Amino acid sequence: AIKFPDMIHAFKPDPVTNQQEPWRFYDFICSHPEALHMVTWVKSPWGIPANYREMEGSGVNTYKLVNDKGIAHLVKFHWQPKQGVRNLTAQQAAEIQGRDTNHATRDLYDAIERGDYPEWEFCVQIMADGEHPELDFDPLDDTKRWPEDQFPLLPVGRMVLNKNPDNVFAETEQSAFGTGVLVDGIDFSDDKMLQGRTLSYSDTQRYRVGPNYLQLPINAPQEKAKARTNQRDGQMTFYVDGVDGSDENKHINYEPSLMGGYQEAEQPGYEYHQWVEGHLGRYQTTTTRDDYKQAGARYRTFEDWERDDLVGNVGGDLKQCPEPIQLRMVWHLWHCDEDYGRRVAEVAGIDLEKAKALPPLPNRPAPHEDRQGATYTSGELENGGAGGKTEPATSEEVAAAK
Repeated sequence: AIKFPDMIHAFKPDPVTNQQEPWRFYDFICSHPEALHMVTWVKSPWGIPANYREMEGSGVNTYKLVNDKGIAHLVKFHWQPKQGVRNLTAQQAAEIQGRDTNHATRDLYDAIERGDYPEWEFCVQIMADGEHPELDFDPLDDTKRWPEDQFPLLPVGRMVLNKNPDNVFAETEQSAFGTGVLVDGIDFSDDKMLQGRTLSYSDTQRYRVGPNYLQLPINAPQEKAKARTNQRDGQMTFYVDGVDGSDENKHINYEPSLMGGYQEAEQPGYEYHQWVEGHLGRYQTTTTRDDYKQAGARYRTFEDWERDDLVGNVGGDLKQCPEPIQLRMVWHLWHCDEDYGRRVAEVAGIDLEKAKALPPLPNRPAPHEDRQGATYTSGELENGGAGGKTEPATSEEVAAAK
């Protein structure tokens, strides 16, 4: 999450020319091999859904599901379209956009109006909470997918869009999603990106929409699920708990009180208590071998026309990049899949042998290798290393030395 501003800056227009430049995108990407999987997705036709009705919704973050016994499991959420999945090549998308820049919105609106209601199946992937040394990827790494043959998509619900908004601003523009707005039974995992998003997203919505954005009908829960709290005031407050026909003392906006007012709700019979042990610090991801493996596997699952479009898109972009970026990107892609790197090099006119001769990135494991162990962002190993540094002495060690 701490790299998010840099990523956005790299993907936005140049601060001088105010134009989006491919070299800025790939300059950032080529120093972050964990992004190769994402590049392989978005530069293929899977990065351009044919319309909103025929696109998947894949949960990036890892949450936890906690049952009434206080037992937690890691979970990823997915939306699977019952209409099937359909994507466009870059050429097809350009042709459509040349005629209609609102084609996806128009398609969704017209389908709902004619009664052809789009439907998605809500699915979850479940994994035991805890360490998973048997996996060659970190389940909390947002750049990786959980293989569906190991962690199948389990259907748990559905969503049907059967009505268009009566007012797009009120019902769409003011909708405010946030990773921290949860219901009972869903909890946070140690997913680092989720931690950062949970801090920033609700703060963003308070700035964008207003401090009481959750009171707006489009964001408020159903009446029976509404939380009764002592939170008060701020811009756009338009209802007050305690004056809704209940017998609570409306003068009391704190808890506990001997004079009435709300009382804290009963706690569940079994609470989830996560076991935490170890050093506190900023760590790098240890399991890095899948940075290349998943990207290569994705490339090989594509159909021929999808690979052709991917190679053409990436190769066309790299033609517009300086040579150091070209060579490093081809080096990365060749380590994902030799055919992938070779074909991109041919399209972009890049010397493949010169690219393959590059050394690994500094302070990064070689492709298909993990880090030596728990490593701080400074490059220092948790239990000493990288220049002979060691961990600070514990209080017990200090006492023993005295």
